[in-house]
Order: sequence, then C-alpha cells, then structure tokens
Amino acid sequence: MEELKNQAEAEVEAIHLWATPRSLSTSLMYSFAHVPSSLFNIIFWLLKGLVWDCFYSFAHRDDTEVLDEPLYATFLQVTGSDRPYREEVLSKMEPDGNKVVRDIIYRPGRKKYRLCKHIAKQRVPELPSDFMKEGKHFLLIRNPLDILASFDKVVPPSLAELGLAEMVTIYSEPSQLGQPPPIVDAAELQLDPEATLSGLCEDLDIPFQPTMLNLAFLFMKSFQRNFLLRWEAGPKAIDAVWAPWWYETAHKSTGFQPPTKYPVPFPMSLYDVLEQSLPFYNFLRRHVRQTSSLLKSPLPEPDLPVPENKKLLAWVGDQIVPRESAKVSVFNSVVQGGDSVWEGLRV
Repeated sequence: MEELKNQAEAEVEAIHLWATPRSLSTSLMYSFAHVPSSLFNIIFWLLKGLVWDCFYSFAHRDDTEVLDEPLYATFLQVTGSDRPYREEVLSKMEPDGNKVVRDIIYRPGRKKYRLCKHIAKQRVPELPSDFMKEGKHFLLIRNPLDILASFDKVVPPSLAELGLAEMVTIYSEPSQLGQPPPIVDAAELQLDPEATLSGLCEDLDIPFQPTMLNLAFLFMKSFQRNFLLRWEAGPKAIDAVWAPWWYETAHKSTGFQPPTKYPVPFPMSLYDVLEQSLPFYNFLRRHVRQTSSLLKSPLPEPDLPVPENKKLLAWVGDQIVPRESAKVSVFNSVVQGGDSVWEGLRV
C-alpha cells in the first residue's frame, strides 16, 4: 500500500461497463478492484446475476481502480428522475457530465486501468459527443425475465428504466466504426465465471488475473469443474450512496450462486414490459461471446454456399425479419399435431 502511495500519477486507461439494473454488474466491479480483507479472500471473485455483482469481480485486480456509476448525478439532474436518495446523490456527486468525464473518469491515477460501471440509461445527451469513442467499452446483459421480478423494489419497472433499448444503441455506435464492444450475458457468468472473465479480458486486451475469482476450493465431480467463489458479506468501501436501496442482495452474498433451477413465478402485471424488452435482449444475446454450452445451439452452423446469405432478410407472416428470427411460432398449427404431415399425405 505504501508503495502505491509513492507512485506518481499517470494517464489511466478507462474501461466502461454498461449494464442494465439487476444484472450482476456490482459483483463484476468488485472483482476488478483490489479490496483485500484477508489473504484468503483476495484470491477470487463473485458474480451472482445482478448488475452490481459484476462490479465486485473487477475490484480484486491489483492494477485497477473502480468507479461505481460516476454518471448517476448527471442522470438525475438532466432527467429529473425521482429516487429516494436523489438529494444525497446530487449533494455528494458532481452532476456536470463534462466535468465528470474530464475530472473523474479520465483523471490521472496510480493504477493502469479504471473500471467505470454505468447503467445504460445514464448515457444522457449532455455527455461529450466523443465519449463513446474514448476508452474501452463492454456490455453486461441479463434476461429481463430474471430482472423484472425484483426490479420494482426501488422504482416501477418500464422499458426506459431497464435501458435495454439504450444498450442496443451503445452496442451499435462503436459497431458502426468497426469496433463492436464485447457482450457478456449474466447467465454465462453464473455458469462458467472463469471462462467468461478470461474471455472478456482477452476481448478487452487486458491480462486476466486469477484474483478476479475468489476461489475457495476447486474439485472435480463427474469430470466437471465446480467452483465455490467467496468474499465477505456486507457493504464495501467502494459502494455508492444508493447501495442500501439497490445492493441488499449483493451484500448478503458471499459467493457465486448457480442459476435458480425453479425460478419464482413471473408477475403477470409486468408482462407488457417483458414483451417490449425481449426483442432488445435477444438482439444483444446474438452477439454474446459464447464461452460455454449455455447459449450455443446444439446444431452445427449450417454451410452457406453463398456467404452473403448469412445476413439475408425473410418474410415470415406479415413481418420482414433477419435470418436468426425467421422462425415459425410453436402456436402455428403447422407445427402442432402433425397437421403438415396429414396435409401432405392427403394431397
């Protein structure tokens, strides 16, 4: 620690994590920042499926400092959004977006990297026009089916509050410049955190550090690796002022939890928001770096004699859709009860 204090400040490379609420981002943030409390739990990280969970994992790197939503006050001031902690955030954080970018996100530092966790809706028009062209960016997504059930504990859920439409925009802008940002699905992190994090570091062109994974023990069972990933429960020094409202689940956790086998019933009052959100999530999921079998099709990629056909559009019913979405509904009678076979035989 004394050695770090004596280091001269220098230019820092910013890494921007863009996420939706409740998508594991806090745990990933923690894994990138070096916040040791004992030699044992320095070693690895947690990630359990909420935006803040992803943040924790970055907090365990010795070459990275982290910023927890530095644009939050800017978002509150520009949009006028109401939050129970609104006044406290505005009094303790800089609301001027240009000053945040210049004096906080890109200020000199003593570590090589600075991870900045952002919620997608915090990217407001008042930010510098070249903000997305600076630093490195990656996206963390989560199925809205898993987000919405617990989202309304602080604010009523809506398409705008989830920010999935803005996530598509955040992905599209650098993609148009030929630099599509990596996308990580929270389900992949839960299923295989080591492969997912090491793949992410490769995409970001930064070295992977095992300290991002708080490895309590590793054992072999049925030829599969099973990890118990741990850290101490409770608040962290890098938490922001809104942590008591949003980080309750993350603070109770002490390690990775596997995906719930039997999820809680989805509240049908949120069906409309789910229906609006899924197309954006599905679009982003098609661009996820696939590190495990979770998101991979069991079928091999088809051989395309004409490579250009990979990006064709097709009419299905009364819609024109991209190749990946050219499918027939399971509710179509053609695929039910052998109707198509019967019709073929009759002819």
